[in-house]
Amino acid sequence: MDWFSVRNVYHFGTTETGDNIFEERVVCFKAKDFSDAHEKGKKESATYALENGFIAYDEQLVYKQDGEELIDCYEVWSELFQSPLDLDSFYREHYLKHLYVP
Repeated sequence: MDWFSVRNVYHFGTTETGDNIFEERVVCFKAKDFSDAHEKGKKESATYALENGFIAYDEQLVYKQDGEELIDCYEVWSELFQSPLDLDSFYREHYLKHLYVP
């Protein structure tokens, strides 16, 4: 089995001024292939969102890791963003608008 990292984006909360707060979070999984990693990522993301009262964006990205062994289901990245946009608009603006497609 190989190591994969799965990125999800969540609506994290709202500021006092009404701006939305979004979390970009990357978690690693040991999986047999991309499909297996997606399924593990979906399950973990749903649990994370439910336990914290967040809203998960529908799309997640999976990429295969190289290098040393990792810890299964370990969070390796988390970053918060503030924006007046809703979750769908934020995702399109932040992740899709400037997407490089060779």
